[in-house]
Amino acid sequence: MTDSTTFILLISALIIFLGYIGEQIFRKTHVPSFLFLVFTGFILGPVLGIIQKSTLIPLLGVLAEITLIMVIFHGGMDLKVSTLLRDGWRPLVQVAIYVLLSIAIISTMVHFLLNFNWVIALIFGSIVGGETTTVVIIPLSRQLDIKDKTVMFLTFEAALNSIVLVVLFLTFIGLYQNGSASIYTTIDSLVSSFSIGIFIGLVLSIIWIYLLHYLKRQNYTYVLTLGLLFLTFGLTDRAGGSGYLAVIIFGIIFGNHRFVSELFKKKIRMEKLENQIFGFQGEITFILKTFFFVFLGLILSLSFSSLFFGLEFGAIILVILIVSRILAVTASTYKSDMVKDKLPILISLAQGLTPATLAILALEYGIPHANTFLVLVTYVIILTNIVTTVGAFITLKGKKVKQ
Repeated sequence: MTDSTTFILLISALIIFLGYIGEQIFRKTHVPSFLFLVFTGFILGPVLGIIQKSTLIPLLGVLAEITLIMVIFHGGMDLKVSTLLRDGWRPLVQVAIYVLLSIAIISTMVHFLLNFNWVIALIFGSIVGGETTTVVIIPLSRQLDIKDKTVMFLTFEAALNSIVLVVLFLTFIGLYQNGSASIYTTIDSLVSSFSIGIFIGLVLSIIWIYLLHYLKRQNYTYVLTLGLLFLTFGLTDRAGGSGYLAVIIFGIIFGNHRFVSELFKKKIRMEKLENQIFGFQGEITFILKTFFFVFLGLILSLSFSSLFFGLEFGAIILVILIVSRILAVTASTYKSDMVKDKLPILISLAQGLTPATLAILALEYGIPHANTFLVLVTYVIILTNIVTTVGAFITLKGKKVKQ
């Protein structure tokens, strides 16, 4: 075995062990594990220089997409369709207000304070404007002492705002590259993306449930399910739809196969297989997100010279996000018993996977000020996670933590 292979295996083992330790820390303290992983990557890369970041940026983009697919699918499987049908419009209101309002204010702020032109400012705004990261919010919402419908609310919001931000980011990138776009084309792009994603996700997931009913005693059903999940994402993306929305629809339908059974009056029972796949999915998601955040730390370029700049503008963006979220939560929980969970919803603003991915894509597209994007995104991720962590401590004070 070559020295380089041995080195890769040793580093991989270290990352996996650190990821496990980080998860245990998260369960006990609610400090997001990926902050620990990003710091580890930062030590291995920029500080010690053990791994060079130039070879990782192309790999990181692919890894980020696969990780996002896995996390969204895993979260979708745990959503109850009855709750979703009854209160699913509330996360839509939350996402619309929180994302659009925060993008508008952040873009205006960086335009005037950092002298970004309007298109560049909108690109940056679509990176940090209103995301709540699935890798923190989904597991945290299941530990907080809140209603099931609030868990659904936070899970669906985390998946939806990532989808909306990706669509808006790509729209503004197209505006920068082509020099033309309008509000009508943006709205048309969003409606088309959502409808195609929902349709393909529904059709393929229902077909697969029926097939799995007959294949449930066969081997490699999880691998086949994973293959169809990637196929769903790829077909939807090729058709011009949101692959991420198709993935969460696939996860919701798969996790609610009893509902599908009752709807089509077809006896489908595969609880044992579902539990096995859910367990495997959790393991795969853990490995992917662990490596992604360590790799993210490897490419960070933090320095003392950028510390004041990053903290100053990161804090301004944090205030904008908090104010926007207060308005969004007030509107989305109006005349709902979820109003009792306003504090847990409000503090669930931790950012992570999507802003990091989009900032890296901005680098790959050669967008002006992309290096500044990455610095600011790093501080926004850190600050929003601090707020969520402190908020979780306050929310859970004196209460039993769900496992």
